[in-house]
Amino acid sequence: MKKMIALTLAVFVVFGCCSITYAGAETKYNAKEMSEMRQKIKELKKRKLKEALSLDKETADKLFAAIDQHDAKMRELIQAMKDDIKDLKQAVDGNKGEAAEKAIVDKIAAARKELLALKQTEMDELQGILSVSQQAKYILFSVDFHRTIRKIMAEKRSGMGSKGD
Repeated sequence: MKKMIALTLAVFVVFGCCSITYAGAETKYNAKEMSEMRQKIKELKKRKLKEALSLDKETADKLFAAIDQHDAKMRELIQAMKDDIKDLKQAVDGNKGEAAEKAIVDKIAAARKELLALKQTEMDELQGILSVSQQAKYILFSVDFHRTIRKIMAEKRSGMGSKGD
């Protein structure tokens, strides 16, 4: 049961994390604005997560430390995948050949594999911190939170494009 919850959570979080990144990929925000937005989202997530899981301060501190531990590396991997996807599109559109495409596809696959391994490590740590009930709530919270953030970002993006850019 614990392994199933961990696997399910890992899948949701990896895809949720990638979705947020891809949803914001084509915005016209600069790096500073994106960093500030990421920080606001992170703070909101922590506050809402603490409420949703009814966490005491000690458990919340442990949980957020576990989540934060791998965050920078995961963002780096996601950015690398975004860059590789752009390169892949250029390779395909420019008829660079199968060898060039395979090299890029292999890089994307390796980054996804590493991202999933980091998420699994994080999940293993969360299992030692959260009860099974809290893990279940964490999964449900993550799915809902990421869906909401994607929706907000999509609305902001569509609003940006209609302002005469």
